[in-house]
Amino acid sequence: MCNIIYWFKWIISHFYIKIFRRSIKRRFDSFEVDSRGDPYKSDFLPHPDEKILESPLPESQLFSALDFYAQCGVIMGTISIDGNDEQNLYLFGERIRFMGDLSSSKGMEFVHVLGHISRNGRFVHVVEVSIENVVEKLIFGFSTSLTGCVRLIQDNNCRLEMLIDEERNEKDIEAKFHARDKPYHLKGRIPARQHNIKNTVGWNGQLSIDCLDFELDLLKRKNIKHSESKESNSLTGGQIGKGIVINGKMLKPSRKNNANKSSLTSESGENTMDSSYIPFASQVIPCILVTHFSEKTCQDPEITGGKGSSLGKLTELSNELQGKFVVPKGVVVTTSAYQLFVTDHILEEVKNLENVLHQDKAEETKAACQRLMDEVIKTKIPDEIRQSFVMNFMNAFPERKHDDKFAVRSSATGEDTEQMSAAGQMESYLGIAGISEIMAAIKKCWASQFSYIAVQYKRQNGQMINSPMAVVVQQMIPCDVAGVLFTCDPLTGSPTTMSITANYGLGESVVSGSEEPDTIEIERLDENNLIIKNKIIGSKGHKIILKDDGGTDIEDVPEYEKQSCCLSDNMALFLGQIAIKIEKTFGSYRDIEWGFWNNNLYIFQSRPVTSGTGETNFEIDHEFDAPLRCEDEYFAMCNVGEVLPGATSPLGLDLTLKYFKTVLQSKRYSSWGSLDVSRYFPKGIVSMYRHVMFTGIDLFPQAYESPTQAEISGVALFGRIIDDDDLYELAKERFSDEPVKLFTNGLYIKLFYRMIYGAKAKLKRLYKNYRGYTLSSTKFNNSQELFDHLISCCTGMSTPMGTHIVCSEASCCLNLIIFNILQKAVGEINTDVYSDFSQLVTTSSGVESADVPAAMERLAYFILKEKSPEDFKSMKTEATLRWLETSSTTAGERYRDFLIKHGHRCFREMDIHSLTWKTDPQSLVKLLQNLVGNITKDKVEKKEEDFEKLISGLKSPMTSSSKFALRMFLPLCRKAVKNREWSKSIIMRVLNEWRKGYRRLAKLMVQEGRIPDEDLLFFMNLEEIKELLETRSPKIISKAIHRRRRQPIIDKYIFPEINKGFPVPINAEKKIEVNTDDNFSMKGIPVSQGITTGVVRVALDLEEASLLKVYLKMNTKCAVVSREYGLPCIAGLHGATQLFKTGDYVVLDGNKGILQRLPKSADS
Repeated sequence: MCNIIYWFKWIISHFYIKIFRRSIKRRFDSFEVDSRGDPYKSDFLPHPDEKILESPLPESQLFSALDFYAQCGVIMGTISIDGNDEQNLYLFGERIRFMGDLSSSKGMEFVHVLGHISRNGRFVHVVEVSIENVVEKLIFGFSTSLTGCVRLIQDNNCRLEMLIDEERNEKDIEAKFHARDKPYHLKGRIPARQHNIKNTVGWNGQLSIDCLDFELDLLKRKNIKHSESKESNSLTGGQIGKGIVINGKMLKPSRKNNANKSSLTSESGENTMDSSYIPFASQVIPCILVTHFSEKTCQDPEITGGKGSSLGKLTELSNELQGKFVVPKGVVVTTSAYQLFVTDHILEEVKNLENVLHQDKAEETKAACQRLMDEVIKTKIPDEIRQSFVMNFMNAFPERKHDDKFAVRSSATGEDTEQMSAAGQMESYLGIAGISEIMAAIKKCWASQFSYIAVQYKRQNGQMINSPMAVVVQQMIPCDVAGVLFTCDPLTGSPTTMSITANYGLGESVVSGSEEPDTIEIERLDENNLIIKNKIIGSKGHKIILKDDGGTDIEDVPEYEKQSCCLSDNMALFLGQIAIKIEKTFGSYRDIEWGFWNNNLYIFQSRPVTSGTGETNFEIDHEFDAPLRCEDEYFAMCNVGEVLPGATSPLGLDLTLKYFKTVLQSKRYSSWGSLDVSRYFPKGIVSMYRHVMFTGIDLFPQAYESPTQAEISGVALFGRIIDDDDLYELAKERFSDEPVKLFTNGLYIKLFYRMIYGAKAKLKRLYKNYRGYTLSSTKFNNSQELFDHLISCCTGMSTPMGTHIVCSEASCCLNLIIFNILQKAVGEINTDVYSDFSQLVTTSSGVESADVPAAMERLAYFILKEKSPEDFKSMKTEATLRWLETSSTTAGERYRDFLIKHGHRCFREMDIHSLTWKTDPQSLVKLLQNLVGNITKDKVEKKEEDFEKLISGLKSPMTSSSKFALRMFLPLCRKAVKNREWSKSIIMRVLNEWRKGYRRLAKLMVQEGRIPDEDLLFFMNLEEIKELLETRSPKIISKAIHRRRRQPIIDKYIFPEINKGFPVPINAEKKIEVNTDDNFSMKGIPVSQGITTGVVRVALDLEEASLLKVYLKMNTKCAVVSREYGLPCIAGLHGATQLFKTGDYVVLDGNKGILQRLPKSADS
């Protein structure tokens, strides 16, 4: 009996495991199409587990990994070599991420064969691994179906062989494997040339990466044990696949103890950056009032701010390197001291400032800033802070001399980081001597964060006005020569070039840009081999020196010193070697302030280089692009180009694509839901240049079953037969790869039911359930709570959108039936068929979308009765609006009725960024002003035509059976159109509630100082909004501003109806050719990339500059600021203010450093 029970349990377990393994193919997938109210399962927000998998890992974990995942996709970008014009790159391939443990991997050998077939988009990845005493020749991997799904290699007699042809010095690769019960045969050849890469960082081993040409065949025979299985179908379509072979052996795993690594934390590391933007009142910060550079607490940016923590790390590195460079001594007055200093009166003034700031009143804001600064300066520093400062200051400088001078600089949290430089926004005081003077300067530094310039900078970056702020007090060195070094090219971010700018005296003349310095370029051949590549001798007219009685002074540089470089070659190369060590310590490219005095090198500051962190226009334009699955992918603008014309806002795009995805992949609503659902490639509706498009090949899944049916279905989408054999061939190949029978009896029954009754029944239920739909967003007064509420309702659009899909499919099917009837009656598809089809399906009676323009025309007609076209068009928009809103005339009544019925509609109504006519009636008034004068009589609703008369008037010869079929289906077709447009109107009403919700969220975020203006929210996606609410990351603000700046440009792009390959706008921006003729242009030093055209404004002093209303300090770290804002900038254009005049039309090329006068354009 026990044996029977045991075997019974065994059989049940066996079948359960088999079923489980067949159903669960992926390691990780949290997405559920039909889930409701869950933002993670419905894929509105990335699942937290995805973030864990994708988040940056410490270097130690990277080299200790064995477990890995591979991800197929594309890399898109631009490349420029040696200053030549940029070239676009679009590369297919994989990325591999190791996540396991290498500690027991001695003697591990591995071969990765990765390939891609560009014609049809198939990827293949075969891996063979052997680990000493663990496993021998374990083969695993995957191939992808043409629909984008991943198919794991099954362990059924898999084989991978590498054959070497010694005569030709070539290698052959052969692999046989099963995937989804299909036998595959891969044959490839490695060319003679081989590239060996030896890696000794973290582990000792051998690694080679070779190019591979291959063919992939599908074997007809099931048994692939024997090589004589020759019958096969080629899966490369006659085209050679391209790939690489990674062959490696690990000889000796690393035994290095991670604890021995330097404890210095990378400024760009995870969490370090984010914590800088969380209000310090909520943080647990040790109550340390003053700390020395050499103390460990000085390295915490939450305690000592950006500058202070950097100096703490530099001091520790200086000690480790045994004094190869010196960090001048100093102390930091911490954020805790600032918190203790702030009084209730200061906090009250901060609140007053926030109130006027968020109302965007410039003059009141300036006055509030000044009052707050005055309040800070007049407030007495508590004795506790003063005593702590004196004690630590005396300990740091026990042998301080009377003439020693100090620099007092602000050090706010979040300052001098990769996300936000805050360059030149707060004050620094140089040459300060005496305790009392230093204490006064400390208060001035604290007050400087409330200056109008600093406050506007914080507002622009969504930061707290009252930020945690420390102050650095550092001994000043009377440098012989000083300047700035970038460990990468500050313009392009290239790591092969370091750039040094130098001048005599203090480095302030270089940092501020007040003098033209010497420029030295150093080429990094490798970490230990540096050579001087280029020198440019600057004019160096003046230098800044320390005064004996405190402060600084400006001296003329002697003529003989102007002619030579102020920095010797040996000093430059030595500085470069030290800079590399600093770069390694911080883990990022550095912007280093340095100085030489008495042949000793002093390092004063190190901050991240910000030039490589900002996105280019190319990256902004393409960041939301869908990846191509193959080189000849098709994209179509039909229909969707009318519903979502132009470039959609990022938030609108994010929401719309997710709404459509949840519906189109659900069998409940769409027949597409019966197809393979790929989680790795988007399909159906995608974005390119932020323009919404269809993936053209996916529109014809029936191509492999019935090519004729595929052609006819094009009529429903494009209004015509698509004459493109390649399109149909690719669709046939894609959907015959793993065929799914589309037109099953069950599907026919479901579609027929929807055409007759189902769509209308769903629509009635939708109207009943969503008639009073609201998100109740006005009850929330906190942005985080409102966002959480919106996200919890994320699937609220699924039912309306799904019902619209059902109604649209029913209408589409009925249109195809009518077209089929006409086509069969004629025997071919000709102009008569198109003409009759258009006449039969055209309807306007009772159709919601047709009623909007008709109602607008009727409204214009009644306006015409009250006012002449000339008078109405000449009225100002505000006056016209007041008249329509208050007039008791028929026109006024019709206007108000129009807003009641159609006020939720607008142009580009599917984009949540657009304002409805009810919210923005001025846009409606402008339309009416254009329309009046073109209407001569009232538009009467078109009556339904008599079907018998309509059918009898057709050009196509109709048989009695054809006429009978038309009489039966034509009324259904007309009703289906009405249902489709009614469902669309309901979608717009529901979407308007979401529009109100996100408008409310934007308003709250402005009130809380998280974003500078409400409109900016619509240039972020959901994930970024979530992160911004958690961290106040200025990087998100900067990217959103860049997107908004590019929106008008990409919005004008026009695409062909059908695009083959990567879509290219037919009216793309033309590249500006820069004429380098000396008579028309000047060449300077490019410091921030980009090309722009505009009108010159010459500003010779601060008074003239103030007229420009630019909230930046003149000549203060302009390169850093321009890179942060993504503005092209050129330095060193000496004499430009004399050679160019206000009003000149110029092109500024920040890539090449050229400023050129152009002929004035008509609209300049």
